[in-house]
Amino acid sequence: MNREQYISRIKERLNSYFIASRDGYKVPAADRHRLEGFIQGAIFMGYASSKDLANLMESVHYSVFGKSIRDHQTESSTKWQDSVIDYSQYDQPTYERKGRFKGD
Repeated sequence: MNREQYISRIKERLNSYFIASRDGYKVPAADRHRLEGFIQGAIFMGYASSKDLANLMESVHYSVFGKSIRDHQTESSTKWQDSVIDYSQYDQPTYERKGRFKGD
């Protein structure tokens, strides 16, 4: 396998990973680790630098999501904060909220 084929394979794996994420699927840890291994392999064999691969990842992410990784992370953290649930009603034990003890 030459450099171009190897980098192309990384791009395919990144694309699959991001599409699954976009579509709401949790990518198995084994797939994520394989992708990370491919990326480390490219660096080890001198096919690409970390910066080259970060740029490739950014490019593929943009093609799938239509936004940068940073913008996507910012948007995701904002969505999470908007959907925060108030659990304060559960601070008090259930038996006190219901006004009785179990067995009464």
